[in-house]
Order: sequence, then structure tokens, then C-alpha cells
Amino acid sequence: MSGHSPERVRNRLVVSIVDALQGSSTVNQASSRELWREMLADELDWPVEPFGGERLRPWLLQVVKACTQVGDGPACLVRSLEYVEQQSVTVAALWPLVDEWEAVDFFNRADLGHLRPALQSLPAPELAAMARRASRSRVQELPGWCTTGWQIFLRLAGENSPAGELPFSMAFLVLSADWLVREGQADHAEVLRRFNRGQAQALGLEDLLAEWQHSEFPQPAPSLVPAYLMIQFEPDLVVADRYNVSHWRQSDSEGWHPVRGETVNLHREELPGTVEKLIGEAESKWADLSQPVFVEFVLPWELLNEPVEWWPSESDHPEPTPLAMDYQVVVRSLERLHKAAWHRHWHTKWRQLRERPADSHSHWGRRTQDGAYFFHLERELKEDRHAVCLVLSEPPADDLGTGRREILAGLRAGVPAMVWHRSDCADPDFQDAIGEILQDRGLGSLVERVGRWRKEALALGPDAWDGHVGRHMAILLDDPERKPGPSGQV
Repeated sequence: MSGHSPERVRNRLVVSIVDALQGSSTVNQASSRELWREMLADELDWPVEPFGGERLRPWLLQVVKACTQVGDGPACLVRSLEYVEQQSVTVAALWPLVDEWEAVDFFNRADLGHLRPALQSLPAPELAAMARRASRSRVQELPGWCTTGWQIFLRLAGENSPAGELPFSMAFLVLSADWLVREGQADHAEVLRRFNRGQAQALGLEDLLAEWQHSEFPQPAPSLVPAYLMIQFEPDLVVADRYNVSHWRQSDSEGWHPVRGETVNLHREELPGTVEKLIGEAESKWADLSQPVFVEFVLPWELLNEPVEWWPSESDHPEPTPLAMDYQVVVRSLERLHKAAWHRHWHTKWRQLRERPADSHSHWGRRTQDGAYFFHLERELKEDRHAVCLVLSEPPADDLGTGRREILAGLRAGVPAMVWHRSDCADPDFQDAIGEILQDRGLGSLVERVGRWRKEALALGPDAWDGHVGRHMAILLDDPERKPGPSGQV
């Protein structure tokens, strides 16, 4: 196979990494450079010599070469810079170079450059679906810097493939070559196939490659497992009315592997607009998905009664639409996620709801002035293992109100589902609707049934939907098996 020597390939990558680093404001300022160096040493668990005040480029060459001697050293280098600069232009330029370094290592230091023209010619709209198919849906979402076929190939080369399967990157080359042949680019396709044949022979993967090349691999049936966008609002502990907003996207039908997004600090009035932006980003990532999408809001006490399912999407349009039109929307409790002491009861109740929904039932709260009511409510919910849903007697509108205290009792008892009217839980229409929802085929499809009432309200249109009970239904549904990952730094 033509190409440069392994030493030259690696030296070229070292130089490209140094070129990118020299454009960093962090690297060019003494104080921030020293901070980055210390964080890099921590990431590597290895000392990094400080800059001696001589010329910067030779020092950077030494640092980068030292990083390449450590297993994931190049990734440590970029991560440590990302801690200082966050999503800077330099960081965005470095991650593809790290992927290329790992891809070169995976392919025994082969020169991969001759594959680049063919992979760059692949159409952007096809790439996400091709990557998902090549990985058998194990790579559900690609980083933002993977925008071309070349970058996706490099990224997939760094992913771990299960034993007995063709590596994801080689499967991606098979799919890419097939597309190029269909588009009349046989010369480009042959470059990819020749490389794959050589690698399959070197790695002992000829049979696996032949299976991919001689099989149609029909597209799998559309998944019935929902995709989730989980958005968390965590109160700023210093500044009032500000929140750390984190989010996770999850579309892997094989398991719970949420992909974390950036965490930002925002004022309360900015939250609806930010949610709208996150919805748009998720839709662009999931353009080829066919499964239903759930939007889950992880909310603190003070926002639990916020009508998030009626926040707008496409608000710049003359006729914006509420989230409830396109998504099943539920809320979750931030306090319960953070309170490990409540989790044992939570898991027990969830198993009851998931495994025996027909044997599960709801518990109706009652309006009372009896101060001992909340103690006995928690006791009854804990003793009745079949009680997995709590209907509030009042909305959780204020700190000391009945609704808030009922939710607290439910959270302590592990109740995974709670429903209420956002303004008047004594509304006869709400009482009738919830009675119908809760007696219909157990509690296994609670979200879908609440969603149908919301659809009925939507059908009336903006001028009349406030008069329909579906406009005011809130549902908290907490699955302890689907927790967000760490929210990360702001």
C-alpha cells in the first residue's frame, strides 16, 4: 500500500497538533498556559516540564511528543485545554487530530491520507445513518466535529468493536464504497476497498469483511424504544433566579447511554428559549430516526408546576406550536435524583409499576387541615407496595402548600408517578379525566393517556384550549433506571 513511513505519519500529526495549539490564546498567555500545563499533568498523571521562557514552538513539540508516549495522551492534552477554553476554535480543531492519531494507531500506523478524498466526497445527509448502521446502532450520536465522511471514519476507528464483528470503521468503508459505486465514483470506491482488503488480511478479518461485502444487511425494523431528550434545571446556589441548564440526548435502542451536552448558566426568563434551541439541535441529530421522542424535564421544587409542555417551539414563526404537539413531555424531580436515601423505595415501586402494571394502583390525596396528614400519607404509601401513582389534592405551587408537601411524601415513599391539575386539582373535569385515565388497563401507559387529553386540548386551538382540562394536566414520571450522567462544568 502506498503512503509515508509510520514515523513520518506520526511526525506530521504531531506538527499539526502543535500548529493548532499555537493559535490558542491559553497557550500564548503565561498564566493560562501554566494552568493548562498543571491540568495536563493531572490528566496524564505524569510531570510536564514548565515553559522555560525560550521559544514556544520547541516547547510545544516536546509536550506533544511526550503526550504521544502515554496511552491516551493526545486526548488528555485536548481535554485539559478544553477545561480552560471550553468549546474554543482550537479545541474544535484538535479533536479531529486526536481521532486521526487513534485511527493511525488502530491501523498499525498506516498512512490513511489517501482515503481522505474519497471519504470527503460522501454526502452529509447520509453520514449519520451510515455511521449508525456501520456500528450496528452502538454509536448513536457523533461529536459535533464529525461533519465529513473522513472525520467519521477516523472517529469510528477509535471506537471499541465487539469481538467477532468487523470493526466499525471498516464497516463504514464498506458502506461508503457501495455508495460511491452507485454514484459512479468507482475509482474512489476501489481505493476504500483495496485498503479494507489489506487491513482484513493483516488483522485476520477476511471472513467478516466478506460477510459485509456480500450481504445486503437490510435496514432493521423501526425501533419502538423511544429517544429521550432530558433537560435539567439546577438552581444556582449563589445568584437567585439563575439555573445551570444541562441536557442529555439518548437514542440508543440497545441500552441507556445518554450523550451529555454543554452546561450553561441562565436566568429563569431565558429557559424557554434555551429549551427551544435544544429541541432544534436534537431534531437535527435525529433527522433519520423513526422512534417516538420523549422530552423529560428534571426540575427543582420551585419549577415543578411550570407548564413546560406548553412552552413553544419555533417561536420565531407567526404561529409557534407547543412542545405537547410533537412530544410526550413529563417532569422529574431534581431533589429525588440528588437524594440517595430515597432511592431504595423508588426502585421498589418502579419495579412494581414496570413488572406488574395491572396489579398497581393509584392513591388520591385529600385536602385537609390536619397537620398529621402528610405523615400518614407517607406511611400509607410505603406500606402499600402496589401504590405507584399519587394524585395530588393541590398543585405544588408554594413551599408550604399541601401539594408540595404531598409530593415530598410521595418522593420519600418512592412513588414514581404523580399527576395533578396545574391550578385546581378539585376541578370536576380533572377528577373525571384522571379517574378515567387511572382505571384504564392499569398504569402501564399512563404517559400516553395523559398525552391523549393534551391532544384533545390542542385540537381546540389557542383560542379555546385553556378551557380544556388537558391543557392543565401535569405528570411526573421518574424512571430510576434512566438517570442523567454528571452535568459537568459550567
